[in-house]
Amino acid sequence: MIGPQLGLFIGGVVASFVVTGIVTRIGRRAGTLDGDGVEGQIKREARRVPNIGGIGIAAGVVAPIVVAAVVVWFAGERAVPADLAGGLRSEAPAGLVLLGGLVVIHLLGLVDDRRPLPWGPKLVAMLAVPAAVAWLGETRVLEALDTYVGGAWLSIGITALWFAAAMNALNFMDNMDGLAGGVAAVIAGAVWGVATLQGQWLVAGLAACVCGAAIGFLPHNFPRARVFMGDGGSLVLGFLLAYLTTRLTYVDSNAAGPRWDRIVIPMVLLAVPLYDLCSVIVLRLRQGRSPFVGDLQHLSHRFEGRGLSRPLVAVSVWALTAVTATGAIIVAIGTPSQSVLVAVQTLAALGLLAAVERRMPWEAEK
Repeated sequence: MIGPQLGLFIGGVVASFVVTGIVTRIGRRAGTLDGDGVEGQIKREARRVPNIGGIGIAAGVVAPIVVAAVVVWFAGERAVPADLAGGLRSEAPAGLVLLGGLVVIHLLGLVDDRRPLPWGPKLVAMLAVPAAVAWLGETRVLEALDTYVGGAWLSIGITALWFAAAMNALNFMDNMDGLAGGVAAVIAGAVWGVATLQGQWLVAGLAACVCGAAIGFLPHNFPRARVFMGDGGSLVLGFLLAYLTTRLTYVDSNAAGPRWDRIVIPMVLLAVPLYDLCSVIVLRLRQGRSPFVGDLQHLSHRFEGRGLSRPLVAVSVWALTAVTATGAIIVAIGTPSQSVLVAVQTLAALGLLAAVERRMPWEAEK
């Protein structure tokens, strides 16, 4: 099964790299450049850089999947193993639901990149679209909850909240050249590994596409960036990572029943983006500011304030993400008690980071 996954990964890299290059040139000519943001937002001086690179990321995910679907549809078992072809056909309805949700989120991000939207309607969309995907596509966090609480309402609600958290976390991470793309590539690569170990071939294939799309985008975005992914890219990456990590929580081919400790996997995989999200919100609230209006207090900015260059900041956050995300692989092959140890280890690492940062106070730029 590794061959098809590698094909999807390479396809994602190539499609993302090529399409991002094209939209970068189009963006310069069309004037779709980075703006000043919403009222009250604190950001560095806007650079004359297109912010529609998310189109390349979306293409890097969708193009390989469409090609694979066409190959399976027309060639079937002559092109791929019979069980994989059967799985693709059986999951086609869920795949169409995912694609529909992805398109809506991508368009929402593109609109916001051109004309910043109020945070309220955006948050509603970030909850409503995942709820629809969870309901129509039957993809929910700990789906086994359905048999314990009298229906799917609780698992759908939890799933929608998880998607919103992941999308906002990746959106918050998109604050420095190369940062969000590299973090997404690391997390998607870890999901790819976990899904492969659990025998979830379709999840592994989608993770390979996401990883490839993020990597294909990075040459255009690593300092100094020639294009930004914008919300049209960061929301897409957050949406897809939320979907992938949700799928990992309730499928276990090696167990007779549900593994409740699987809920650790999404939180471990996205530990660093979630830490950034939570820490920034706490800082803003303590300062009496809206948690939804951007500033320069993110983890990356705090690293930079301690003397790291921007390329080194990006690489450092990638490495920190890799350290926490690899814990998910232990959960995938380990026992429930080992899952608890991984969760404690991750919390301890982030707690240590928070303690160090607390001893070195950070003040927002005025």
